[in-house]
Amino acid sequence: MKVKLGPIVGQASGSIGALTMSHNRYGNYGRQRSIPVQPDTLKQQNARTRFGALSADWATLGEPNRLAWKIWAQNNPMVDVLGDKRVLTAAACYVQMNCRLNLIGEPTSDSPPVVPAPAALNSCSIVVSKASNNALVTFAPTPLGANNGIFVRACKMAVPTINYVKNLMRFAACGGKAQTTDYSVANLDGILGTLSIGETCVFWVHVLDEVNGAISPPRQVRTSVVA
Repeated sequence: MKVKLGPIVGQASGSIGALTMSHNRYGNYGRQRSIPVQPDTLKQQNARTRFGALSADWATLGEPNRLAWKIWAQNNPMVDVLGDKRVLTAAACYVQMNCRLNLIGEPTSDSPPVVPAPAALNSCSIVVSKASNNALVTFAPTPLGANNGIFVRACKMAVPTINYVKNLMRFAACGGKAQTTDYSVANLDGILGTLSIGETCVFWVHVLDEVNGAISPPRQVRTSVVA
């Protein structure tokens, strides 16, 4: 169901009851809400464990550090799906940043970043090979900064024409500090499921500060699996 929004409701995104609102290049539309499946995979279990541990760490964090995170959150609002800026709580920022660091094996940071988040990549292209079962990521600038690596999320598209993919994205890989171009994301079958030639994959490639957990906006690449 396509809808035309007016002066009272200018934008809509998300679900109310059984209705989900979204938009594509042709305008706004509504569809019946579907309930996500929760397979309770090992990755999901690990993510919940990280989140729970960091939430517990926040509860024991000293007041000076809590205040520093609060100030950082106020000065660094997030942008929501409608493009509006929203200020997260100090605890949410602490957990979000440190979840990224813990995911790649880096230690938790009790203090917020003192330098700006990395800039987005200038350019990025990706070749996905079924035979090699990998994605070769070519990007610029290269190498990245001394503390920066690429942080890759990916999904496989059942319907190639869908534009909204945020809810489908999953962590794929993270390069090391001062990462250079032609980075290989290995074992794509294990991340996205069995690949088929011609199948569409979408990648979000960020630059991650691997010391403080700050991340750049993504560079999106949509590509097809080749032999």
